[in-house]
Amino acid sequence: MAIIATGGTYSAYQYSKTLTKTPSGIIADNIKKDPTPIAPYEKVLAAPNAITASAPKIELKPSENITIQPVSITQPVPAQTAPTIQSKPSTQTAPAVQAAPQIVAEPPIKKMPIAPKPALIESTSAKQQADLLYRQAENNSEDYSALYKLEQALKLDPRHLRARLLLAKTLHNQGQVGKTAEFLDQSLALFPDNLQFINTRAQLYLQQKNPNGALKTLQRIDLTNSSNETYLSLLAATYQQLQSFAKAAKVYQRLVTVNPEKAENWLGLALSQEKLDNPKLTREAYQQALNKNTLKESITSYIKQRLTELR
Repeated sequence: MAIIATGGTYSAYQYSKTLTKTPSGIIADNIKKDPTPIAPYEKVLAAPNAITASAPKIELKPSENITIQPVSITQPVPAQTAPTIQSKPSTQTAPAVQAAPQIVAEPPIKKMPIAPKPALIESTSAKQQADLLYRQAENNSEDYSALYKLEQALKLDPRHLRARLLLAKTLHNQGQVGKTAEFLDQSLALFPDNLQFINTRAQLYLQQKNPNGALKTLQRIDLTNSSNETYLSLLAATYQQLQSFAKAAKVYQRLVTVNPEKAENWLGLALSQEKLDNPKLTREAYQQALNKNTLKESITSYIKQRLTELR
């Protein structure tokens, strides 16, 4: 009986202890027993188409011996399920993720043979480059690179006449007689009737005491009756070296007609006439040369001496 009494007393104690718990404590116990969480108030409002309602007040029935002040707890109630609204599919569909394109190696492209450029275009281009080099050399003829530029110009265009003439003159002025003569022979092979090449080559022959070579060169063309003073002077000097004084006198007579103001023409005529033993014509020619006052003093002295002896 004592054991029964003790058990009853313990049960009553446990029951009274349960009743003394506050409603909030009971709720906490229930939450522990029920693992289903209650959605927060803010989340319920944020849910689309959510319908909220006030949670009912929970009143706990007090025990007979204990008076418990009822506590009003407002508990959010899960949102009622809203009717399902089927929305129309959007016309804008998300772009489908396309697979990376597979790279297919293209067959190698056969190179088509390139047609050669017309010869005219290449020739024109070479001529333009040669002309540019020639102009650079012409503008700076005293420059050490002028000779090189002229040579390069002729490699591009061997028939560039002005470059050839300037190169011949440059070589001659530099005293390169042998190289000048060789270059002139090459130029005459390309331009056999070119008067400037003929005159320059004949002059070199005369400087080398080779009147036969000079005459052969001058006879490429016949300008005996022309007005080219340079050609006539070289031809007359060639005849004098060959001791063909009659031919020389004839050419000098042509020269004094072409240019009577040049003292050298009268001097050449006087020398030729003297060799032909024509004293009258010789004195007249010497006097004309002396009257020009353009000869060197040494030549003037010689003329005066000859005039005295021929009287």
